Amino acid sequence: MDRPSPRDNAPGLELWLTERVAFHLRKAAEDIDPDTPLADYGIDSVAAISICGEIEEKFRIPVSPTIAYDFPTVHAIATHLTERLADRATDDEDPS
Repeated sequence: MDRPSPRDNAPGLELWLTERVAFHLRKAAEDIDPDTPLADYGIDSVAAISICGEIEEKFRIPVSPTIAYDFPTVHAIATHLTERLADRATDDEDPS
């Protein structure tokens, strides 16, 4: 039986990230459009660094403190993280 790919979890990751962004912006998650640049919501460096720390803690992967600026939307961050998690899963399965 094949294990699910981390890419299968992309919608859940985007939802989780939307909720974290909403929390730090003091907005409802449904008010966060995953394709709207976070800068348009007025995200500040404190919130961006906090989200970075939450990502590292939840997914056990190091991320740049500038992730919210390097990938300016929730969707872009989620896509980036999904790819990183898929790469890590592939590396974990490599017997060499």
